[in-house]
Amino acid sequence: MVVDASALEWIEKGSTPLNSRRVLTPHPGEAARLLGTTSAKVQENRVAALRELSSRYGNCWIVLKGHQTIIGRNTGEIFINPSGNPYLAQGGAGDVLAGFLGGLLAQPKLQAQPLKAIRYGVWAHGVAADLLTDRGSTWTVEDLLGTIGDRLPSCETRQG
Repeated sequence: MVVDASALEWIEKGSTPLNSRRVLTPHPGEAARLLGTTSAKVQENRVAALRELSSRYGNCWIVLKGHQTIIGRNTGEIFINPSGNPYLAQGGAGDVLAGFLGGLLAQPKLQAQPLKAIRYGVWAHGVAADLLTDRGSTWTVEDLLGTIGDRLPSCETRQG
């Protein structure tokens, strides 16, 4: 399950069923609401916010969006995504990411490697935004939809 935007308010705290995949994709404001704090506090220590969210929601995967989106769980490594730009803050860009992640995680070959699929999805989403920005300063979410995955290696062939 990939949960984004207002659906985050509906997710239940606590453990997840065995062998399930739960991915939450909040931006700092949404993370702050879930944690009962402020966006400034989330931004002060993004890793701590990510770990607390993951812990509260059953050790789920967290994609804490923003400048250098971070990916991780309540324990283990935290990954920092290098791709993307401020244009991803426009309405609908997070929906594109959530849909792309859902599509990747629905593929049987990638279900066994959720972290690889999530990292690839976040990276490809950012690269699509970077490609669009390199082509010109104005683009829409529809442009992002048309570009994501365009001329990028597949998740199965991308290393790391």
